[in-house]
Amino acid sequence: MVVCTRCSLCQHMLVHPSACVPLCLPTSCSTVVRKALGCIAPSLPKAASTYTQALLAYTFALAKDQQRTQELLDMLDQKAIRAGGQIHWSQSPSETPSAWSPPLSVDVELTAYVLLALLSKPNVTRADLTTASGIVAWLTRQQNAYGGFASTQDTVVALQALAKYAALTYSTKGVAEVRVRSQKGFGRKFQVSYQNRLLVQEVALTEIPGKFSVQAHGSCCVFTRSTLYYNTPPPKTEEAFVLDVQTTPRECDGVRKQLDIHISVSYIGDRGTSNMVLVEVEMLSGFIAMKRSVNKVLFVKKTEIKTDRVTIYLEELDKTSLKLNISVEQDIEVRNLKPATVRVYDYYKPDDRTAREYNSPCSSG
Repeated sequence: MVVCTRCSLCQHMLVHPSACVPLCLPTSCSTVVRKALGCIAPSLPKAASTYTQALLAYTFALAKDQQRTQELLDMLDQKAIRAGGQIHWSQSPSETPSAWSPPLSVDVELTAYVLLALLSKPNVTRADLTTASGIVAWLTRQQNAYGGFASTQDTVVALQALAKYAALTYSTKGVAEVRVRSQKGFGRKFQVSYQNRLLVQEVALTEIPGKFSVQAHGSCCVFTRSTLYYNTPPPKTEEAFVLDVQTTPRECDGVRKQLDIHISVSYIGDRGTSNMVLVEVEMLSGFIAMKRSVNKVLFVKKTEIKTDRVTIYLEELDKTSLKLNISVEQDIEVRNLKPATVRVYDYYKPDDRTAREYNSPCSSG
């Protein structure tokens, strides 16, 4: 699965600068925007990817093209996954992850785009808000304990969609009372009103294991969430990448202060190609990356160079081995060096990851 195509790239260029300003002004559209929309429109009949359809729907909703927006929303409605009052979309609907497993980043993102498209229509109906509430019910269940999602990208889109829903359903009227009880006698009551609507009220549920019930009474919308912290042993899964890390020189001559890191990586997962891949090269203590060597790396979408690590973004990987070479130099002498780690993982499926350690030949000096 690849979610970054020429079509989706053009849509991203239209959507994100226009998050606060509609694509089309009341009098006229800019030449660039009109040409971009003209480029995207012919791709509508060929848009088979759920992700592309969601992004197209949001793009045309911002452009106030109600007919195309509704056509795409109707297509997406047929792909919607409905269960327990929740609605969402998936790039891989055949996969049935465990209830405890984290959501796929791309599923969160495309579901958020559908919500944005639905709520960006010129005339949002009560039926639209009913559908939106089901989408919000699913999205809010995917948030982690800190309010974020699986990645930075899906978090930005999802929070934008949730904020838009909150703005459309906002009301200054109404109060509510929320009660939390347990079978063992625990009880706590929360009062929610316009005056304390932005206040986060919480309580620790110390009766673990235990069964708790939440009851709400009143005339306003209240968001409740329980967070469970637990530890699990690392899963025994097959690695999705073949990763080999070598350094030169292989022998310590006591003089050379530079080190070349040779990385070979390929994808061997259950798909033909991966999504966007990140290669994180952790620096040995006292070493820094030589920028000129990083800039020469081929087939790289983007590189980030920090004091303690180099992050390389790759568009995708397949079974063909990709070679990466990075030169580092010693900035501060450190004795008894400990190994550093090179990590490779799929941006949209972080569980697909592999790691290897490397060290300097003079590490014991």
